[in-house]
Parts: sequence; C-alpha cells; structure tokens
Amino acid sequence: MNLSSQSRAKHRSPIVSRTLSAEDLARFQSRLCDVAEALFAKRGAENVSMRQLADALGVSPMTPYRYFANREEIMAAVRIRGFDRFAAALEDAYAAAPAKGADRAMAAGRAYIAFALGNPHTYRLMFEHRQQGDNSANPLGQAVARARATLSVYGDGLIASGMAEGEARRMELLIWSTLHGAVALELAGTLPPGSALQTLDLLGRAALRGA
Repeated sequence: MNLSSQSRAKHRSPIVSRTLSAEDLARFQSRLCDVAEALFAKRGAENVSMRQLADALGVSPMTPYRYFANREEIMAAVRIRGFDRFAAALEDAYAAAPAKGADRAMAAGRAYIAFALGNPHTYRLMFEHRQQGDNSANPLGQAVARARATLSVYGDGLIASGMAEGEARRMELLIWSTLHGAVALELAGTLPPGSALQTLDLLGRAALRGA
C-alpha cells in the first residue's frame, strides 16, 4: 500500500450500523406486511418462505428477521392490521349512521360487505387462517376480539330497536355466518355482484318481528 492509500485508509470513516428509529421500523414492517399479504394470498402462506419475502422486498435474506422472528409472526401482523382496519370501518359506519338501532345495524352490515369485497386477500387471511394467538390476550387476540365485538352490533341494534327478537349472541352468529357465506360466494364468482348486499337486505327483513 503506498503512502496515498495509507492516508486514505487512515482517514476513511468507519462503517457504522445505523440504529433503526421507531419510524424506520414501522415503515419497513408496513412494507413487509404489504408484500406478505399479497404473496400469502397468491401462493398460500405455507408456500412462502422468509427468503422469498426478502427477495420480493429487494433486501438481504436476513433483513426480515430484524423485524419478525418467523413467518407466523408476519402472518399475525398482517391479520392484526386487517382486523383493526375491519373493526374501524364497522365502528365508523355505526357511529355515522342515524341513532336508530336498525339504521346503525344496516350501516355496519354494509361496511362489513364493503370491506370484504374491497379487500378480498385481507379478508380471507383474517377469517380463513387460524393461529394460536387468535383467542389469547396478546395483540392478535385483542384485534380478533375487537372485530368480533363490532360484528355483534348488527344484531344488538335490531334487538334494541325492537325490530327483532332473539338472544343477542345467537343473532350475532346467524348474521355473521350468513354474511360471510354470501361474501365468500360473491368473491368466488358463484354469486353475481350485489348478492351480498341483497342478502343483507333479506337478513334484515327476516329478522323483523312478525316476518
């Protein structure tokens, strides 16, 4: 090494690993969840590796491990984000509707359908994939519980308004299973567009006292 090279080496700034800020972490985690959601939906979660996620992001194979321990943690993060967005959509629709219980119930039902049809990949991952944390007190369990609570407002609204009779939790199960079935069939193309909304209308009519 000549003198000039030695001088440059002596004064070269050392390579320092940058500490990630909270914003850096949140930004990359969001990107990773976006990519993971698309790949999980396209290939099936069990067929997507951490290396494939890294390749899709254009980063080194080890980079995702700086943010998540494994693929299951990424799946949980994707589903938490989905459940939170879903719950917020129903809560906002319910709050914005007229105070009458039936109007609020129908608004929540329409928000359910709009979210499912507008976010089919997210919706499928939320409700067609089960994880150990679904019924726990961790963030995933809390997100699932919040979403379940928003699903109950439809039946609760009809019962509170006196337009329907029945036990609230049974009403919730009936409404959820019926809406989910209609949405799934419409997403699959088995039912034509608009079928889920028609089902919601029929569901409301069928729940009316004396119907």
